[in-house]
Amino acid sequence: MEDRQTVRLLLFVVEGAPRTGAAIDNLRRALAAFDARAFLLEIVNVFDAPERALADRVMVTPTLLAPGGSPRLVGDLSETNMLNYFLQSLA
Repeated sequence: MEDRQTVRLLLFVVEGAPRTGAAIDNLRRALAAFDARAFLLEIVNVFDAPERALADRVMVTPTLLAPGGSPRLVGDLSETNMLNYFLQSLA
C-alpha cells in the first residue's frame, strides 16, 4: 500500500474582499470530498505577507496554488468541475 503525502495548498487572498469569502467557502466544500489528510490548506492574506505573493508571482486574488506554484487557479473557485479536476490531479 502506497502512503500518500499531504499536499500543501496555498490560497492567496485579500482579507475582506468580496470574492475572498466565496473562494474559501468553495474550496472548503470541494476539499470535504477528500480524505482530511490529503490536503493542508494555508490561507495567505497578501496584505500581511506581500513578499510571499511576490515570490509565488501572485498578481491577482484569490489565487490557489499547488506545490511548486503550478498549476494555479484564479478567481472565486466557483467553477466546480475545474476545481475538482485541479484537486483530483494533486491527490
